[in-house]
Amino acid sequence: SNILLCTLYETMVTKAMLYLGLGLALLASDLCLLLLTLNCLSWMNILHMDLTFMEQAAETIFAKQWQLYFQTATMTWLMLVLISAVKSDDKVGASSDENKEETKETKCSNGAAVMKSISIVVLTLLTPHVLKPHRHRHPILRRSLIIGPQSTLVINNQHYDGGGDLDSVNTNAEATVTSSVTRQELVFSVDNMTCGGCGSHVRNLVEANLNQQQQEQSSSSSSMSIDKVAVDWRAGVLSIYGGDLKEFVDQSVIIEILKKEGYPTSFLYVN
Repeated sequence: SNILLCTLYETMVTKAMLYLGLGLALLASDLCLLLLTLNCLSWMNILHMDLTFMEQAAETIFAKQWQLYFQTATMTWLMLVLISAVKSDDKVGASSDENKEETKETKCSNGAAVMKSISIVVLTLLTPHVLKPHRHRHPILRRSLIIGPQSTLVINNQHYDGGGDLDSVNTNAEATVTSSVTRQELVFSVDNMTCGGCGSHVRNLVEANLNQQQQEQSSSSSSMSIDKVAVDWRAGVLSIYGGDLKEFVDQSVIIEILKKEGYPTSFLYVN
């Protein structure tokens, strides 16, 4: 009976520690894995919901650099879990021969749970670092990452950011900076959006089309880059942020796509 109670207690503690570590890792990574999961479900038309609150929370964490504190807390969590696992091994060695077999079974079960918890937390913590070099490859990656303001250049029609990473392979051996990109915002008015699901659907349609336009212009002299697509369904406003948008984005195509889906749209202004 005592062994059963101890096992139940350790299981509850292990789950609580997992949830605590996962929560700290999510906050330390600007909610990246959570946003990635929900954006994937939205992109596949499985679940549509308004993620504005979560995105604003992630941006606040990033802007105020709170993730540094959460990263420290997550590393402390990892150390405590490892210390707890070492102490568990010591208990197995000190147990009597009668209880040693049962203790070993409990230890193996708890050890597997500890390794699973550590793996999940580490994966969550590293998710933004893994996705960041590929953020321009798909809209889901772009909208799941919180990226600070940075100057963007065009190197032989390939996007280059201040961190030194090329977003695609430059096939020209003599890479030269050809021009600087002008940051712009295209603002549209969108009617008939009645909930967060509508806003999510509109953003998916627009980002899919923008991704297609980028691919079609990849072989030309286009310097267009997309930073973010934001939809305020309450105000009926769609905003597209990026570089050289006015010159290269086909606004009429976006308006026509949304109109076919039942969202009458009109272009307002470029900022």
